[in-house]
Amino acid sequence: MKYVKSILFILFFTLVFILRANATLLELPEHFTITNSPFLDKITNLKDLECKVFLSSKNKIIPTEETIFKNNGQELIKTKESLYLFISQTGFIYQLEDKQDSAYTFHRIDATVNMNYNIDCNNFIWNKHIYSYGGYGFWKLNGHLRSFNYLDREWDIAPTNNEIISNGFNWFDKKEGKLYVPFQFIINGGIARPDGERGLKIYDSYYLDLVSKKWVKLGSMNTNTKKLLVDANITNSFFAIDSGCILINQDEAYYFNFLTNKIYKSKSAEFNQFFLRRANNQDIFLYKDSIFSFSQEKQTYSTKKLSYDYFDALSYPIWGLDDNYFYIVAFIVFVLTVFVFSIWLFNRSVSKKLEQSQLKILKSKSTNQAFVGTEVALIALLVKNSKKGMNVEINEINHVLGIKDKNVGLQKKVRSDMINAINEKYQFITQSEISLISSVRKEDDKRFYEYFIPSSEINSIERILDKN
Repeated sequence: MKYVKSILFILFFTLVFILRANATLLELPEHFTITNSPFLDKITNLKDLECKVFLSSKNKIIPTEETIFKNNGQELIKTKESLYLFISQTGFIYQLEDKQDSAYTFHRIDATVNMNYNIDCNNFIWNKHIYSYGGYGFWKLNGHLRSFNYLDREWDIAPTNNEIISNGFNWFDKKEGKLYVPFQFIINGGIARPDGERGLKIYDSYYLDLVSKKWVKLGSMNTNTKKLLVDANITNSFFAIDSGCILINQDEAYYFNFLTNKIYKSKSAEFNQFFLRRANNQDIFLYKDSIFSFSQEKQTYSTKKLSYDYFDALSYPIWGLDDNYFYIVAFIVFVLTVFVFSIWLFNRSVSKKLEQSQLKILKSKSTNQAFVGTEVALIALLVKNSKKGMNVEINEINHVLGIKDKNVGLQKKVRSDMINAINEKYQFITQSEISLISSVRKEDDKRFYEYFIPSSEINSIERILDKN
C-alpha cells in the first residue's frame, strides 16, 4: 500500500507539472519592458511617422520564445498618437504604455480567445479605430472586416454589404478610409471542387468605404495586369506606400498607384536590387521620401530615397471597364445599329415611293410635266456619250437645242436655263441634292466646258425616261 501511495503521489505531481507547463506555453505577459532598442528609438522619435512594419524573427519585440507563439510573426503599427504591436494570426494587441529614456513598456489591450482564423490578414488603423481585414483559417480565406472593441477587449465583426475576399494583395488608403482589392482570390477547402483548395481568382476590382461599410465595384482587372500578377508571390510581399504599393516580380520592381489607377515599372537596376534584397519587406518603412531599412546585426538604419523618377508609366491601368459592362455596351451598340439600319430602310422605302409619286405628278397633263421635248433629247445625248466615257461639247448641245445659229449670249442663257431646269426636276423626282448634269473644263482649252452625266445616276435617269 505504501508503494501505491508513492506512485499516485508521483503521478499527481507529474500531472500538475505538465498542466503548469502547458499553461505557461499558452500565456503571454500582460506587461513587458524592453531596453536599448535603436529600432524603436528611430520610430518613436519621428513624431509624425505613420507606418506598418513587419518584424523579422531576430527583431521581434514581444517575448514569445517560451510560448506556443514563438513562430508567429509580429507587426508594428505606428500612428501619430500611439504605437501598437500585433502577434500575427492571433488578434493579440499590445500598446506602448510608457517610454522612459531607452525603456519601452507595453501592455496587452485585448482578451482574445479565438485564434488562427486571420492568417495573413491586413491590420490597419483609421480614425483611431483598429481594423482587421480578411485572412486564412479553418480551411478557407475570408473577406470579413473586424473592428477592435476597446470596451470588451475583443474583436467585433463589422458587417458590410458584400464579402470580397483577397489573398493579401490589398491596400488601405489611410487618408480617405478606403481599402482597395484589385482582384479576389477565393480558397475554400470545404467545397468539393478542383479550385476549392487551390484557389479561384475573380478579376473584379473593388474598394471598401469604411464610412458606409460598403464595397464599391471599380471594374475588372486589365488583361495585361492579370498576366503581370499571375505568377507573382504577393501575399504580404509588397511594400505599401502612401498611394499604393511596390511589388517585385521577376527581378523587376513595379509601382501600383491605386489612387490614379496606373502601373509604373522601375527603370533603375539599383532600386530593383535594393528591393530584391529585402523581398520579405521586414524591418523597413517609408518616411516622407525615404525608405528606412533596419539591420539587426549592425543595429542601425540604412536609407534609400524613393524617387518616382525611377519609374515609367505602363500603357495599361490596374482595372478597366467591367466585363459585364462590355456586354451591356455591345448589346446597346447592336440595338442602335439595328435601329439606325431600320430607319435607313424606312427612309429609303419612303423615298422610293415619293419618287414614284412625284414622277406620276410630273407625267400628268399639267404644268408639272416630266422631261419633254428638247430636255429628253439633251438627256439622251448625254446618257449615250457618258456610257462611252465621253463628254458632250457645247456645240453639240447647241445643235440639240436648236440654237446653233443664235448669238453667243443667247446660246449661253438657253443652255444654262435648260440644264438648271433638268437638274431641278431630277432633284425633285429623286428627292436628293444630286445634280443630273455636271460639267468639267476641256483639257485642251480651259475657257470652255464639257458636260456629262455621272455614272451613278445613269440607271436612275434611264428608269425615269422609260416611264416618261
